[in-house]
Amino acid sequence: MKKDEIQKIKDSPARVARAGGGFGVIEIVVVVAVAAAALVGFLQVGVAALRLLKADRSSLEATLLAREGLDATRSARDESWANIASLTASQSPSARYYPVVQNGKWVLAVSSPGLINGMYDRYIQVERVARNGYDDIVLSGGTDDSGTRKVTAHASSTAGDVVVSTYLTNFQSYLTPSADAVSVSYTSAATDGAISGFSFPSQNAGDGDPAQSFTTGSDIRVTRISAYMRRATTAPSDIYAQIRPTAAGAVLGTSQIVGGVTISTTSPAWVDFYFSPPVSLAAGTYTMRLRSIPDSATAGSGSAGSVYWQYTLQNPSGPYAGGTARKAVGYLGNPADQGQQLDQYDFGFKVYASQ
Repeated sequence: MKKDEIQKIKDSPARVARAGGGFGVIEIVVVVAVAAAALVGFLQVGVAALRLLKADRSSLEATLLAREGLDATRSARDESWANIASLTASQSPSARYYPVVQNGKWVLAVSSPGLINGMYDRYIQVERVARNGYDDIVLSGGTDDSGTRKVTAHASSTAGDVVVSTYLTNFQSYLTPSADAVSVSYTSAATDGAISGFSFPSQNAGDGDPAQSFTTGSDIRVTRISAYMRRATTAPSDIYAQIRPTAAGAVLGTSQIVGGVTISTTSPAWVDFYFSPPVSLAAGTYTMRLRSIPDSATAGSGSAGSVYWQYTLQNPSGPYAGGTARKAVGYLGNPADQGQQLDQYDFGFKVYASQ
């Protein structure tokens, strides 16, 4: 080769690029391909990590909701053991019950409130418990322990069903109750039926609540109220009592919830509504009002069945001089509605006060 041709080869762009440490097209393509593959790998790892985090979050939420269901059942147990024991009256395990807050308290509703957070169906079931001769819990055989129930809480979603369970006991049966005594009462109610055509808990019609006023002669602390009652249908709604200055006045105290199915169905009996803490009342006139869950004063709420509060009709005024009966209090969801005063009627009741 001639000297000037050799010099041209040395000065060509490709040689200058390689001599200067640059990259050719092939090297750039390879680098981009490797970087893209690495990026795709990182993205796949990130997506998998997000899926795991979402699954862990769902599992944690479901577990917390299920445990809260057990706590709600304990709260209902603390109100009254009948709230738990009655759930296995017809079958064991029980049907599904749904923990919901009503009137500031946990209750076990028969109807689903819908999905929690749009995802979780939460409910509890209660089972009877049997023990052998050594007082151990057994799965088969043994003797029914009326003071123990197994509670299982579920929180179900498309991701699965989280289940937690525990045993609850009627611990209050071992406690010595505080002494109380009847402070004021009317105990001669003898009529068994719907008062003046009025039904409670109103069979889903929103007809309102029954109430009875009473008068205290001195300051008292009310520990419980007893109502002389009978259930007229198989499974009426659960009920509770309130003390108010008037039928539609401010709530001074709310009792525990009494299972509708626990009320006597064969003959009238005294049903106790306990107040914890006791309700302090000055001397004067007050009203006891029965309420239901679902609310008997709200049409379409789902209130069911009939409970008869025994009464007496006496002309020209009721037999109890210190108060009078009312019906349809809060009619059709009106909180200010005092209902209809029945001057010639009185319900059977007892008001207990701590000594």
